[in-house]
Amino acid sequence: MELICKSTTCHGLPGPSFILGDTDWHQRAVATVVALRKKKTSLADDLVEDITVLLARTHRVQTSRECHERIIRRLERLCDEAQALLLPKIVVGVTGANGGIGKETMLQAAQSALVKRVIGLVRISGRGPAAGNVMDLTDRWQLDRLGICKATIEIRTYKDLENTPTDHEPVDVFIHTVGQGRKPVPLNPDTLKPIAPPPTRQELLANNQSVLKDVVGHTHRACPDALHIFVTNPIGHRLMQVVLEKGVAPEKILGFGGELDSARFRHFIWQALEADGHCILDVRAQVIGEHNDNMIPLQGSEVTFASGVTLSLGRCVAEGILSAQSVQKIIDRTIRRGLEIVDSQGTSAVRGPARGLIVMLERLLRGEVANGLSCRPFHNGKVSFIGGPVRLKNGLAVVPEPVESHISLTPSEKVCWLESMQASCIKSCPPHA
Repeated sequence: MELICKSTTCHGLPGPSFILGDTDWHQRAVATVVALRKKKTSLADDLVEDITVLLARTHRVQTSRECHERIIRRLERLCDEAQALLLPKIVVGVTGANGGIGKETMLQAAQSALVKRVIGLVRISGRGPAAGNVMDLTDRWQLDRLGICKATIEIRTYKDLENTPTDHEPVDVFIHTVGQGRKPVPLNPDTLKPIAPPPTRQELLANNQSVLKDVVGHTHRACPDALHIFVTNPIGHRLMQVVLEKGVAPEKILGFGGELDSARFRHFIWQALEADGHCILDVRAQVIGEHNDNMIPLQGSEVTFASGVTLSLGRCVAEGILSAQSVQKIIDRTIRRGLEIVDSQGTSAVRGPARGLIVMLERLLRGEVANGLSCRPFHNGKVSFIGGPVRLKNGLAVVPEPVESHISLTPSEKVCWLESMQASCIKSCPPHA
């Protein structure tokens, strides 16, 4: 596919080449250059030069695939690097730092260019697993010698955090990983047959409600203006009711799940198309609604092929590229992916959720829209805690975006969305109830 656009923008930079059906990557690069020029430092000047050269090269490539592989990915990396200069760095607190997701989240946060300090929070101080994990991480960074560590890391107890003044450098964002994870069905080791039912969601909820109530009490009193991101299972409206009751404002509550579910959905779409011999440049798949069996993987999710053609998932079925049965299998596996991992390794996923948490946080800090569970106005003074597009405004306040401003829903998906809104309804408490 020949590039036909040779225009320039009002900033003197090469105009977009319209390769992937939208110009988000180009708009971000241009905005980054404009902001970097205001910094007037040698590093900012170097980044401006590198980004401008790549933008100019978009007019010399012959195919959309060549542009995607040679230029767009490099532009994205340069723009990410520029964020370290353009945005203030934050302090991140990770609760449940002894757990698998907690330890991995600390690693991912410390590697972020937008984080200056990571505080792992535990119940009891001492040379426990969390402290040992930090030692191990710092040893690794010295071996890598690649400047992989962007932030300092420390371990503190919840009580120490609450009792120590934080006016000088309070925690900006708490990522809550505390609580028990999902467990597989217990099996007889000889026959591999089930010997008892797995813990129910109700049992998991009862335990983690109690844990979260205690932990959020400490973190909210220590840093009342912080944003709280939750990955604690089972993430949903009943768990968040406890958080609201502890006095956390609805706009300071964000649930993780939508980004991970969407990533899994993208993976299965890509896998199915590649297996049929199609060469794929990009998959933009979204899952909204609840982070459980009622999640809604969207048929309007888009696939960009190596030819530069972009089709929705529904259109792929209409064109015979994917069968309706294949799409249903993709949807079913997306919904059951978490349980599939639990049954396989005996614990919930670790690396995917931890990486997804930091990717979501970085996207929000850059002013972009992310996919998260938030408190959306419902009716009669209530809110619905449900997954969909969100962004940050006025500092670290979560603002849910109208779903249909970003996503096209089919009639059946609209029905499912409204049903999920109603099912996820909770009482909205005043900020300091």
